[in-house]
Amino acid sequence: MTFAQPRRVDFPSSARSPRLAILRPDKDFLRLLKADRTKERSYSQSCRDWPEVKSHLAILLAPGDQQGDEGSREQPERIWGLGIVRPARETDRDRKVIVTRTRGLQGLVPASGLWRGGGERDTALYEALPESGPVTVGADTVFANLRRISPDVEAEVQRLMPLLDDAEGWTEGELRWRDERDALLLFAKITGLTNPNDFSEVRLWDRTATGAAFIGGLVGTPVQPMLDDIRGQAATRFSGIGETVVQAFASRRGNRSYDFEATSITHQSVVDGREGSLDAYYYHVDTRTLVILRYVRPDPNGLFSPDVRHSLDEVHSRVHRLPRCDRRSVDAYCLLDDPLFLRIHEPEPFTAALHRTSSGAIYPYGQVAAAFSAVASERDFPGLPVGALTRHLVPTHFAQLVRDGWFGASGVPFEAALDLVQATIDTAGVALVVVDFSLRQRGNGSGIKTPT
Repeated sequence: MTFAQPRRVDFPSSARSPRLAILRPDKDFLRLLKADRTKERSYSQSCRDWPEVKSHLAILLAPGDQQGDEGSREQPERIWGLGIVRPARETDRDRKVIVTRTRGLQGLVPASGLWRGGGERDTALYEALPESGPVTVGADTVFANLRRISPDVEAEVQRLMPLLDDAEGWTEGELRWRDERDALLLFAKITGLTNPNDFSEVRLWDRTATGAAFIGGLVGTPVQPMLDDIRGQAATRFSGIGETVVQAFASRRGNRSYDFEATSITHQSVVDGREGSLDAYYYHVDTRTLVILRYVRPDPNGLFSPDVRHSLDEVHSRVHRLPRCDRRSVDAYCLLDDPLFLRIHEPEPFTAALHRTSSGAIYPYGQVAAAFSAVASERDFPGLPVGALTRHLVPTHFAQLVRDGWFGASGVPFEAALDLVQATIDTAGVALVVVDFSLRQRGNGSGIKTPT
């Protein structure tokens, strides 16, 4: 991502400094970062002790053979650049981290400035800094020193700060923004938007205009709802229920590679502060294909309560009462005709400037129901552990399978889908509806063509 005019971020003295980490990548890894500074790179580093899973501002130190002639005991290291790092999975020996948005500095900046105190070398601070990993001691001093090293370093810090989640925790609203952004980008891939980095509306997201809905901060084309037409129908039906935002997105190229409308509906009680969760609906008009993602977060112990099962069963019972087209084409193959899936994120923050679907997994309803049944017979059943869900789909594979027609309920009238949306708004509180108007052929699955 290119920042033409970095937004100035002012940090009052009482504000919490961003989470910092020190990394010492080798020259081969730095070469990869130089090749594409926006691509996410996986990196193994020795420190396994990351107290938070949120993103950190990474200080990347140059390898020893790139330190230059000034390397000495007084000037042992130099800073190669800055970036964003977040911890990933642990191994037996180290910790995987994901590094992205690296910013190389103009020249190799002395790292000794990081552990200065009152203009002098602070030996205690130097010894407290990690060899590799998060900075847990003296982070305020290190951050203040980092910004003072040079105007170039200060400018790079300002460019990277919007990519960090600076809050102590994530509010319910921010978590719903994350879920809605995730569903929007996932469904955009299904509609034909293969590269989210080309989705300029998301890159230009405006936090101040969001309200209760992530898509409220996008700069897509506002839709004028039209009666007796699918475009705008969801907004027309639910306009008085709370906060409704509708945007249309279409390829600006001649081939019209994607054409869809997104409508976010937030119940007034959620707008007023009640906790709510998200159900996301994808509907392909030409084949009348419906897919539903229910976004669920486990509790701090990594368990899903029995209430989660009850709510899923309730949704699924409504799904099974959907009117369906009985007559199917002889070419209508389908791997999974059930439209309901569970979406579970890894515990990561909402970061508005990282334009990607969130990491995690998507589970078919049948697998979740079977896992609940398997553990419910145990004595003192506390809930379903996340680890019990072992067979899953990564978002990209899921998007491709839906796009090709292998997943999803076909022959569903749009009005029946909106009845499900109504139930979502009444219970979960927030719904995102993406309606796909593309007329493309849909691979080898059930959506090859509309039965005649």
